[in-house]
Amino acid sequence: MGILPTPASGQNFEAAYKQAAEYANFVPVWGRPTPFYNLAADLYGDWGKNFVGGYIRGNGMFPLIHLSFIGYDMSLAVPPGMSDAKLANPEWREAYKKAALNVVKVAKPKYVSLGNEVNLWYERYGANEANLNGFQHYVSLYHEVYDAVKAVSPETSVFCTFARELVAENRETKLAVLGMFKPDKMDMLVFTSYPYAVQGINRPQDIPDDYYTKAAGYLPGKPFGFSELGWAALDAFGGEQAQADFIDQAATRLTREQGIDLKLFGWVWLHGQDDNDPVALIKRDGTPRQAYAAWQSISMSSE
Repeated sequence: MGILPTPASGQNFEAAYKQAAEYANFVPVWGRPTPFYNLAADLYGDWGKNFVGGYIRGNGMFPLIHLSFIGYDMSLAVPPGMSDAKLANPEWREAYKKAALNVVKVAKPKYVSLGNEVNLWYERYGANEANLNGFQHYVSLYHEVYDAVKAVSPETSVFCTFARELVAENRETKLAVLGMFKPDKMDMLVFTSYPYAVQGINRPQDIPDDYYTKAAGYLPGKPFGFSELGWAALDAFGGEQAQADFIDQAATRLTREQGIDLKLFGWVWLHGQDDNDPVALIKRDGTPRQAYAAWQSISMSSE
């Protein structure tokens, strides 16, 4: 189980991470957030020593490191001094590969995600061979970097993270993109998921039983995970009770009861990022929502 330990009002990071560790095992790591080409340096420096070494590992948790190639507004993240880069550009590809290897050497992570919600790039750019930013260029790079990482750290679980929903368009993502990846180069099948964003899903019971198994079917037999889940505790989506119900159902009816080998179960964040944040398990003022009790119950039952 994992969560981003966002602090409550007046709470410092040290206390927030300690609180998160009571019912979580991993923390997603983005850096400050940091672009991929600077992440190894951040992990090696004081930030990494404090947050990864101290707050995460020092509290008995482990980092799930994300190395995203997607920059602001669905553009390509590009190192300084590199102009007009595209996914097909050899110089850019080498920079990403080098960054991934440096991150693994510095942090020695148990899990590393070579891109977050990568299929959103496919939704935007497609996979036309004539497009230098086509998703097929990412897939080939992913396969190449997978092999390189395994060569230096065979015990690290390597994958990329997919989005189950295209939130901006209130629909599910196109799952056929999963078929572009070689199964032997995907150690786990990991998703972010906010199903209440899909038109027609207003309560957890509206989610079909096969909502996640039809995704898992593209890479059968793979361990499955959620790097982040979310459900808004708003009246339109059933309030706090529905949020708690979603946590229960995501761990049972929608996954394990469907035969899914559920390995990672992450919620998006612990405390609200502001006073109106409806997704956090605990409000910014420190008041726990019903979902926090559901979260605690699952954590204690899985010990």
